[in-house]
Amino acid sequence: MVFLKGFSDNYGKLLNYVGGEYVEADTDRFLQSYDPGLGKVVAEVPVSSKRDVENAISNALEAFSKWSNIPLIERIQYLIKLRMLIEEKREELALMLAQNVGKTIREGRGEIQRTLEAIDSALGVPHMFMTVRKLMNIARGEPEIDMEMVREPLGVFAIISPFNFPIMIPMWFIPMAITLGNTVIVKPSELDPVPITYFMKFFKDAGYPDGVVNLVNGDSSTSQLLIEHKNIVGVVFVGSTPVAEKVYSQACSKGKRALCQAGAKNPVVLMPDAAPEQSIDNIVSGFFDMAGQRCLAPGLLIMVGEAYDKFIDMLLDRVRKVKVGYQLLEETDTGPLVTKKAKERVVGMIEKALNQGAKALLDGRTYKVGEKYSEGFYLGPTVLDNVSPDMEIAREEVFGPVMPIVRASTFDEALEIANSRDYGNTGTIYTSSGKYAREFARRMNAGNIAINMAVAQPNQFFPFPGRKKSFYGVLHGQTDALDFFTDRKVIMQRWW
Repeated sequence: MVFLKGFSDNYGKLLNYVGGEYVEADTDRFLQSYDPGLGKVVAEVPVSSKRDVENAISNALEAFSKWSNIPLIERIQYLIKLRMLIEEKREELALMLAQNVGKTIREGRGEIQRTLEAIDSALGVPHMFMTVRKLMNIARGEPEIDMEMVREPLGVFAIISPFNFPIMIPMWFIPMAITLGNTVIVKPSELDPVPITYFMKFFKDAGYPDGVVNLVNGDSSTSQLLIEHKNIVGVVFVGSTPVAEKVYSQACSKGKRALCQAGAKNPVVLMPDAAPEQSIDNIVSGFFDMAGQRCLAPGLLIMVGEAYDKFIDMLLDRVRKVKVGYQLLEETDTGPLVTKKAKERVVGMIEKALNQGAKALLDGRTYKVGEKYSEGFYLGPTVLDNVSPDMEIAREEVFGPVMPIVRASTFDEALEIANSRDYGNTGTIYTSSGKYAREFARRMNAGNIAINMAVAQPNQFFPFPGRKKSFYGVLHGQTDALDFFTDRKVIMQRWW
């Protein structure tokens, strides 16, 4: 249990967290997890077996019977303690995130801040329950009948999370789920599970009863065991669109609730009247922070009319200033991709676009880092011109530091290109015109709309809407969690 000591150069064989204890997985299958900036293995990840999953569900189910009967106000007290513990260790957690994911230390700190905000939102659950009302004497002809609606927790939920935000995304859901009286099992990405595995200790230290929060490491086979188990009442998934569609279909076919947030191709429309310096700086940060490995990252720059001639040189000068380097160095702007395979995939998409006629204004494939980091999975910022709207690089999520540029003659043409993508997470416009901003917000078919900001990430007390192939389900993340993690019951009473 080396990793329980905190930040380290090597965490050995990771453990699961089940029933309030760190336990070895019942498996002889292990995967490698890296520090992507060094290209060095920092942990071995167990592929949990059916017995491991059964054990976690059994513990979670047993805990549910007691936890769900604890008064809501008492459950919140644990959450307050949890928040205090995270505050005390936020820098260490940020280091772990940066080391294992490849995001910069600055981005790691941001993830922990967002995690704390998720807890803050869950602390408002009692206020949310104030929407429940009791109606008296409402039955016509039988005025002695009273009716009321109550909400009840459902049971054990599975939370299957992606690699890019290994603490924040599970914590979008865990605080709400458990504060509402449910118990959970987290299955983190096998690529970088060190931070969330370590994070489990905070639930123990906060005093949560054994089995309320559990974690099983593994790959897609472990996820499959959770999705199919009869005692899992609901599944939360965040990840790529093909997998989200599969998870949603399988969970629903088993009669489970499912909330699946998926991939994106977020268009950015740059109008000629945009504020030059502020817009360009914001756009470049949006495309290249976290090496583009965010579902809300811009995916396509649509330059309208004179915007290309007006902004292209300024844009390229700003991109050239992006410092790619080892993620734990304070001066680094953007780090490596999460794995060698991820880098190869992005390089493949760049090369396909070039073969189709795109032109590399900046080619990140040739980017070099210092000898000390030469084994890392680095890819420099890439800017592609002459991209047509029907190219793969313009239609599909890259999840890498690539800016494809498409030109449009008019605002209406740009909006048509933006809306023709298969995804609907976000849409952004840069303009000084209230008319264009209003029209874009009204006509852009996406769940999150940004005016003069690259990343349309709503705060935790707003819903996280997605449309088209960016979302599968009915209830969205964040504020819809109240309805997702509880069921409503109407109680009718008559007393003679």
